[in-house]
Amino acid sequence: MSSTPPLTHTPPRHLGSAARAGHRLRPVAVILIAATVAAAIVVTGSTPGTVQGVAVALTSADPIDIAQGISITPAPGWTLGNRGPNWVALNNADFSAQMRVTVKPADRTDVVALLRADIDQLTSTASAILSNVQNLTAPITKTLQSPNFQQKASIDYTADVPAPQGAIPVLGTFGELLNTSNQLSAFIDFRQDNNATTQAADDGGRMIDSML
Repeated sequence: MSSTPPLTHTPPRHLGSAARAGHRLRPVAVILIAATVAAAIVVTGSTPGTVQGVAVALTSADPIDIAQGISITPAPGWTLGNRGPNWVALNNADFSAQMRVTVKPADRTDVVALLRADIDQLTSTASAILSNVQNLTAPITKTLQSPNFQQKASIDYTADVPAPQGAIPVLGTFGELLNTSNQLSAFIDFRQDNNATTQAADDGGRMIDSML
């Protein structure tokens, strides 16, 4: 299984400790759960920090090729931060949310086992960018009607990202998409800090939807 460097994180301003509980971030299981909902074909608002706005078609940005015929279309305001031979890292305009997607051959046929293995690989190394990772949900699975992937699994989490001024609490979702025919998979790490609006999670869901 190919490994990728961790996402780098630009420290946000005025970050409090509220990401642990009681602040305005909502759990982002919607990123994977909402991927097949019909409403996911548009995003709401393209201005950074705007929660409500004019619907903008996802095709407003060009798809970015990842690997093996899989591409992702950035939501408005999201840009490519870094990439490798089989992965891309995206961030929104104010760096309050980030997504990394790695496309690779799957070394197992159980999508949940595959997701857990990829999480372990990402978080267990000495150079892991995430610390104090805590799962918020049991794995959530769903069957997809998609030419690229037929199964998905997701786990919401909280974690800390190191920064010069101290650890930054983030809320995120680990996700796995699996093609059961050719054993191709996509591992997704979406995370947001407490500067992010609910638009960030909606954008994440739309971008994952663009991969299906």
